Amino acid sequence: MHMVIPFKNQGAKSRLTCVLTPKERQLLSFAMLRDVLDAVLGFGWATILSRPGLDASEVGYDVEIQESELDLNDALNAVISDEASQGWPSDILIVMADLALLTQKDVVGILSCQGDVVLCPGRGGGTNMILIRAPEFRTCYQGLSFPKHLDYARQAGLDASVFESFRAGSDIDCPEDLAEVLLHGRGETRALLEGWGFSVSEKGRDGGIGKINPSDLLGRVAPSDSRTRT
Repeated sequence: MHMVIPFKNQGAKSRLTCVLTPKERQLLSFAMLRDVLDAVLGFGWATILSRPGLDASEVGYDVEIQESELDLNDALNAVISDEASQGWPSDILIVMADLALLTQKDVVGILSCQGDVVLCPGRGGGTNMILIRAPEFRTCYQGLSFPKHLDYARQAGLDASVFESFRAGSDIDCPEDLAEVLLHGRGETRALLEGWGFSVSEKGRDGGIGKINPSDLLGRVAPSDSRTRT
């Protein structure tokens, strides 16, 4: 299995600007990437697909990094085309880099599904994972990508199925999404947020997220994470 993880290494997670500084958003992005790698490594070989300038030392794992100036769809479809030109030596599993709740169980789940293409929808109509077993498939991210991917597969005559998972469907984009990490996270991302002083309001999701002693904890990383630094 070839796992392909698109990663935005500059200006990521702009919708978290109201609660995180630019440096915090960068650290959060790398923490989520490492949590995703923890979940997928062991099922095959992984490629991080990014714009030029990604520092391998910040990734923290010995994985392939493929840099591209192309937009997301063109870059992903170039990977698919390359696999096809080589006779399709392995199936491709595309995994978004912000699935901080992802576990190996979710990876096993999608790999166990039948179909030429298996789609894992995210909240809001996106597509968080795609298992591609047919070289005819191409990605069409942007906007409501899940129905677009489903339509593309069907129009191409491919057998498409859907894998639904709370964890795999929870991409972390907005401030309220951080509550899901604090409640259900098991990895570095949760530790990072807790180290910064984030907590879930006793009112639940409607109460939002607050920081404990923000003047003391803002910008501090989790002390147990030696790979993350300010």
